Amino acid sequence: MAKRRSRAERAAREAAKKNPKAFFTVVVIVLVLAIVAAACWYFLVYRKQDHTAPGGDGTQVVGGEVTEISSADLSIHFLELGVANAGDCTLIKVGNTEVLIDAGAKKNTAPTQVMQDYVAQYCQDGILEYVIATHAHEDHIAGLVGQESGDTRTGFLYQYKIGTIIQFSQHNTNSGIYNDYVAAVEYCRSRGTNVYDALECTSETNGAQSTYYLDEAQTVSMNILYQEYYAKKAGSGENNHSVCMLLTQTVNETTSYHYLFTGDLEKSGEESLAENNDLPHCVLFKGGHHGSSTSSNEVLLDEITPENIAICTCAGTYEYADKPTAEEPDNYLNTFPTQEAIDRMSQYTQNIYITTLGVLADDYSTEGFVSMNGDIVFYYGKGEDETEKTLKLWCSNHATILKDTEWFRENRTWNGV
Repeated sequence: MAKRRSRAERAAREAAKKNPKAFFTVVVIVLVLAIVAAACWYFLVYRKQDHTAPGGDGTQVVGGEVTEISSADLSIHFLELGVANAGDCTLIKVGNTEVLIDAGAKKNTAPTQVMQDYVAQYCQDGILEYVIATHAHEDHIAGLVGQESGDTRTGFLYQYKIGTIIQFSQHNTNSGIYNDYVAAVEYCRSRGTNVYDALECTSETNGAQSTYYLDEAQTVSMNILYQEYYAKKAGSGENNHSVCMLLTQTVNETTSYHYLFTGDLEKSGEESLAENNDLPHCVLFKGGHHGSSTSSNEVLLDEITPENIAICTCAGTYEYADKPTAEEPDNYLNTFPTQEAIDRMSQYTQNIYITTLGVLADDYSTEGFVSMNGDIVFYYGKGEDETEKTLKLWCSNHATILKDTEWFRENRTWNGV
């Protein structure tokens, strides 16, 4: 027996017979709307989400071994600072060339022995070819200056021979640590160090370059990217003066990896960075401003679509956040890395890594710290038994992504869950 058609189906067939032209027009409009809706969903939702295993949007990052790092073609180290404070210290190594980006965290402790020992392990010739000081905040430059020690200081600018310093072009502060940093730079200059600011680099004036190659084969380039706060002051703060650098590694004729470092750049700075540069897809992004809500905004993330994000911070402490109260119980969401920043990052990748975790007392004061991922190292190399080099990740504690950690489950949500 023939299947009976529904009332709606019979009505549609009768309408098509009576006015086929109008019926055809309606069908076309419906199809066009469906295609537009599907395209919007793909580009605005699906494309931003992570649909691969850890390693991100197409680049497989495999687990590494610490013994492989020294011989790697390129290694990028996000250091634990050895204190319960937020701060940056990043070491890049390409052969015998080392780049140090910032060195925090506090004037009275930086650089810690942990930081000094770590850098010495990978920079054994006593020469840092490049030092980048992103901006004039203590948690980025205190370790470059260090503590008084006899007739010298313990900071990296005093303990190493420095080839070139690339520093912030603007500042608002006149703090003690800033003035100590200026003195350290002048000390380096007296020893033959080239000193340039970011604006000189991007405009290629006074001997500065926008691109520096870190190897003889010119397969790894350090590119200083322009943003408008090199040329003008940004309100009363320092973060938007941050030097921004894109590290590009040419792997073969068809493949290049890009790694982006933006210091503590905030939203207006990120807008300028995105507007003034043709930013590529990045296999790695150093999460802006320690995971603050002011940084890692969609205007930047949408351009670089990062596969992996490394955040240098002491997670969960109230160093830069108000403690919870009866009136504001959700203040814990504002500790680094903030829920707001995670919500934005989660639209692009699940591969987020954190250096350190704070240990809190019942009154939310900081009692100490433990490693979360620990020292985070992305490197391009191979093991003894491997024939091909790949991008690898090694962490001194564990390589668990942020959303799978116990701290995250108790303190944050992932895409609202």
